[in-house]
Amino acid sequence: MKLGRRTFLGGAAASFFIGIPRGGYAGGRRPAASDRLNLAVIGCGTMAHSNAHAFLCDDRVRIAATCDPVLEAPHYSYDGKAMGGRKVMKDKVDAQYGNKDCRMTADWREVIDDPSIDAVQITCPDHWHALIAIAAMRKGKHVYCQKPMCLGVSEGQAMVRAAQASGVTFQVGSQHRSDSACRQGCELVASGYIGKCTRCTVGLPDWNGGLWGTPKDRTRGPAPAYFDKGMWDLWQGPAAHWEDDAFIRGIHAPLAWRWNSRTGGGIITDWGAHWIDLLHMAIRKDRTGPVRIENMKTDLGDDVVFDWAQNFEYDMVYADGFVAHVSSKARCGLTFHGEKGDIFIFPGKLERPAFLSKWSEKRDLKDADVRLYRSPKGHGHEMDFVDGVYENRPICTDCEIGHRSIAACHIANICERLRLDRLDWDPAREVFTGAHAAEANRLLEVPHHNGWTL
Repeated sequence: MKLGRRTFLGGAAASFFIGIPRGGYAGGRRPAASDRLNLAVIGCGTMAHSNAHAFLCDDRVRIAATCDPVLEAPHYSYDGKAMGGRKVMKDKVDAQYGNKDCRMTADWREVIDDPSIDAVQITCPDHWHALIAIAAMRKGKHVYCQKPMCLGVSEGQAMVRAAQASGVTFQVGSQHRSDSACRQGCELVASGYIGKCTRCTVGLPDWNGGLWGTPKDRTRGPAPAYFDKGMWDLWQGPAAHWEDDAFIRGIHAPLAWRWNSRTGGGIITDWGAHWIDLLHMAIRKDRTGPVRIENMKTDLGDDVVFDWAQNFEYDMVYADGFVAHVSSKARCGLTFHGEKGDIFIFPGKLERPAFLSKWSEKRDLKDADVRLYRSPKGHGHEMDFVDGVYENRPICTDCEIGHRSIAACHIANICERLRLDRLDWDPAREVFTGAHAAEANRLLEVPHHNGWTL
């Protein structure tokens, strides 16, 4: 299925914001205050239930459709003990509303083509995010898209262009931005409360091939029976098929797809999407990125199935000299190192120096201090998206913010993939420069297969 062919990386001089396609987009419907927002859930697995629960609790929203190639299957959730699939989600919606009005379908294109659907929640694996989101925006549908926002830099660029051209509300599911502890910690750093801060330690998990109930299993076989006829092909979509169309449990079971580059970016994108996003929030780099990746060290081997490193460390250097040290062995979260002490940030947890122990955002944040985004109505991340749809105003994590956060992770993955110590990056043009630029720039383009093109 072609969503419009366009070259987004047409040369080193190509500007990020030049050539936005203006035609072929329907205007996003902004419901009146008295109207319901009809939303479809595309991808009914683990994170889908968390996001959908928030929308089910918002009286302004009506979940009108659930969509997933899987009808019903086990081993979802981070403990591997929950059920997932379009029927499971529909049953949850029906129980909330007390009726059977919610429709379900296996094919996301039916949702996109339905004029009664105003918005979509995209909570499927990463390799589908860009194609579905762009198709939705072309039809004027508002988008709530889970992180990591995309599979690679070229997809993120295309999504930003589509968001700008369509004018729809696009919220990336980087919900930690809406966490009060995270926001307050970022405000303390940005406002200079710990003095000059030029370093941060970014701790990402060491997944060891077995996080979240997905063993490092290379067994190859046919697709499980929970895929209806043709649905295994639809699940794979633009990802290259394996030999004999094999289903490999360690990278195709629920939550496991992140461990192979055909469908995910490993821990660097999965958790980096959160922590780099908060880093950018604190150091005011929301719409730019690092200028180089350096000191890359990983245990990347030659495994073609689990083809991302389990252990890694590297530095991201920004134009003003700020350095973020990213490591799978550091404490999970963000530790900002200031002249007057350290601040540690994790959702729901804010550790600060003793002299700030009684600091209160409401009482002590001065008018001249940096005040980061907070929902005007005090709403959570999903409700903030709904507010943006109704009020046609900026929301917490727009498409470009999400793209810039995950692009910093993608370029680190490219440095890892090429087994290099360093790569230089131009965040304005979004291209690699200097040594190894030619081979690195080729990896910015995400390959799409099986007739799917971006």
